[in-house]
Amino acid sequence: MAHDHDHGDENPLQGYFDWQVTTLMLARDLDEPIAGSDEQAHHQRRHETEDLVRELTLGVLPEQYKHDASLAWPPELMMTITRETLRRAAKIAGV
Repeated sequence: MAHDHDHGDENPLQGYFDWQVTTLMLARDLDEPIAGSDEQAHHQRRHETEDLVRELTLGVLPEQYKHDASLAWPPELMMTITRETLRRAAKIAGV
């Protein structure tokens, strides 16, 4: 069952979001593998992981960036989000 995700490909942060989702999904696969043939479980995991990435990012995003999409995210903010993503992946994977 294919699902058409609208990821907003014109958004320059989309590749970064995809990296976060992939990283956390791999950590979840280490913790709780899903059979390759279980498409519904894979779809559900991806949806849950995308929600987790949004929650994680909003949790460290300063208010000014939440309310003004035109602001460029500085390298320091991206580093904070990267650290939080890797910290969460390690926790999920039991590292």
